[in-house]
Amino acid sequence: MWLEFRQILMDDEARERLAKIVNTAKGERSQSQFAMDLGVSLGAVQNWLKGQGMPSAKNLEKIATAAGMSLEELFSEINGGESEEVYSPKVAEDVLQLAKKLDKEQRARLVRLLFDDLLS
Repeated sequence: MWLEFRQILMDDEARERLAKIVNTAKGERSQSQFAMDLGVSLGAVQNWLKGQGMPSAKNLEKIATAAGMSLEELFSEINGGESEEVYSPKVAEDVLQLAKKLDKEQRARLVRLLFDDLLS
């Protein structure tokens, strides 16, 4: 699957789709904060957003998780295909299952973000 993905990324449109997914995963975070959250360099994030460079398999998994999708869904989106089933949480417990995958610091950050959102 990885070799197939490497071939897909040679396509300019696929690189553009990856950049959009990275931007979606970044959300309202700064590029620096997003890089820190993923454990990568700022330059790596900037390259991905410009459609330059290719994330490693490990970083693709991190991008997929940050975008709220599986690795298979990420590959499908980059390949230009619509995923048959895009994950969308239906209840708070669904989001909790995703949040449990975060480390303690990121779960605390999530709580603060949710609290701030409720107050706005």
